[in-house]
Amino acid sequence: MRRSVPVILALLLAGVGPAGAAVPGQNPDWPCQQRFVPTLTAGTFWNGALPNGPDWRANPRLAALVAGTAPREIPRDEARAKLAAFVKRLKPAERRTLPPLLFIGIVDETNRQRGAIIDSIEDLTRRQRDLGDLVAKISAELQAIAPDVQGEAAGRRAEIVQRRDFVIRSFEETQRTMRYACEVPVELEARLGDDAKALQAP
Repeated sequence: MRRSVPVILALLLAGVGPAGAAVPGQNPDWPCQQRFVPTLTAGTFWNGALPNGPDWRANPRLAALVAGTAPREIPRDEARAKLAAFVKRLKPAERRTLPPLLFIGIVDETNRQRGAIIDSIEDLTRRQRDLGDLVAKISAELQAIAPDVQGEAAGRRAEIVQRRDFVIRSFEETQRTMRYACEVPVELEARLGDDAKALQAP
């Protein structure tokens, strides 16, 4: 259901949207409800030791698996199936070294994707802040003109109302985009948990 104009105006003037306000002491451009975590670490999801090297990119098989499982466009079930099949084909000695190295690669790629999403979310937050400043300015113009004016002043007031409504629509569109964008980091973190389980399955 579409919000009423007074409710939208209150949100804009307060600088607050349904995605939530920034937590004090954290990134002021982070509006999502979940805590701001700029970078994920493999150790958060992996049960056991992780290697310090070699670089997973140096192994063509691992690099291909990262490219074929980490992107969020690839369905989660499909990615888990590929990882499970990879583990089943490994020799006993390889099972101790390759899965954790592969997981580090998946985390690296996930962080790259999350970084782009975080940048977009921060841009949206700054856009909403600008919209709040703009609607405050337009509202001040509107309040300076009596509602019952006639003639040229009435036309001027109608133009201001139209501009205000446009800003409100822009706010709503930005808020919808932000609400969706805020779900992506959570989705990527859950995906990493699934990947770690698939690679560590007995």
